[in-house]
Amino acid sequence: MYLPMENECAALRARVAELEARLAARSPVVTNGHHREVIPADHEAETRLLRAALHSLADAVVICNREGRTIHFNAAATGIFGELSREVTSEELSTRYGLFHPDGVTRIAANDLPSHRALRGENVDGIELVVRREGLPACMYIECSARCIRDAEGSICGAVVVCRDLGERRRYEAERERRLRAEKERLAAENERVRMARILRSLLDHLDIIVWATDEKGTFTFHDGRGAEAAGLTRGWLLGKNAHDVYPEDMLIHRALSAGVPGHDRNEAHGIAWEHWAIPTTDDGKPSGVIGLSLNVTEAYHAKLELEAKLALIQRQQEVIFNLETPIIQVWDRVLTLPMVGVVDSQRAARVTDNVLAEVSRTQARFAILDLTGVDVVDTATAGHILNIIAAVRLLGAEGIITGIRPNIAQTMISLGLDLSRVRTLATLRDGLSLAIRELNGASGATFGAGARTARSARPG
Repeated sequence: MYLPMENECAALRARVAELEARLAARSPVVTNGHHREVIPADHEAETRLLRAALHSLADAVVICNREGRTIHFNAAATGIFGELSREVTSEELSTRYGLFHPDGVTRIAANDLPSHRALRGENVDGIELVVRREGLPACMYIECSARCIRDAEGSICGAVVVCRDLGERRRYEAERERRLRAEKERLAAENERVRMARILRSLLDHLDIIVWATDEKGTFTFHDGRGAEAAGLTRGWLLGKNAHDVYPEDMLIHRALSAGVPGHDRNEAHGIAWEHWAIPTTDDGKPSGVIGLSLNVTEAYHAKLELEAKLALIQRQQEVIFNLETPIIQVWDRVLTLPMVGVVDSQRAARVTDNVLAEVSRTQARFAILDLTGVDVVDTATAGHILNIIAAVRLLGAEGIITGIRPNIAQTMISLGLDLSRVRTLATLRDGLSLAIRELNGASGATFGAGARTARSARPG
């Protein structure tokens, strides 16, 4: 009757012993504020949980032992460095996993690795490295932080390195830099447009110009400038109007739209003299309008007309002076005289030669007298010009006579060695005229006498 009771008590005592054993295996009690929490010491479960946590991290985690050998990679670390190799010594880590300085060329020495620095007790934060190895499509930029691992006695027993892929951050920074640069360029372009608008406004407000623009049909879309006020017009009065209707005879805009070439023209409109420039604009290769500038040139136009009138007057006066300085006078039938005054240069000599030869040929002159009474100085060039004139006259069948040579000019000619043996020279113009008239009269008399004798001989016995 009491046996079942004793069996039940034995079972209860065994259960209590089991619970006490489990309780003894529990970790120490941790006080968290006013609450007492007992943490189970299931090391295998904790290890599994820790491994799962490490492998689920987005950052790469690398754990090294106290000799610097790599003993653990999480999944992210495997993606960066490749498969873990426990046989790689600390000196071979840089070569095995392709670790370089940020320049991507210089390989990292073993002592400069973040894990080795952590094993020396250093706290490493934000060190940038480059990973370049087979299997990666391109080099990878990473940022590493490392800490040492200490045991219960405080001795360094290893190191943990956390690596973060900088690709996303670099892409973000590049995108941010691109946006900042684009914004900076936009602001610069906006400032430039504002500056150009201010310059244009200043020009429109202070110069007698009109800036205008039309669309592809010739309708004005812009019209402004102080020049409109000078013509008694208001700024913008052409807006919405068609150039072909307002100025039907003006072909400047029509040519710019149809031919697509810049144009330039001058005309008068609204009582003002204008100078126009037209520049065609295109959109995808098709004419989209015309941009033009009209400049008020009334004052310049009137000044030009005045200058042209003065120039014409000066030219007429020069012609009169040329005729006066080289006058050719027919003093007797078939006798021409040319009084020379001043300096005889090459240009004047050529002009005198042309005029003398033309008159000799026109009047069938027998004598051409060059009077040098008004010539003060004769040099080699002047004397050569005079002799050339005499020679040209002789070629036309006339005789050239030089009169009025002054004593100083005679000495100069002799000292220059000029040959005047074939040139007839007389003291004064009067003497030259007398000689020419006597020879003309003598030639006429001789001709008349011969005719008379011929007539007498022809009479019947």
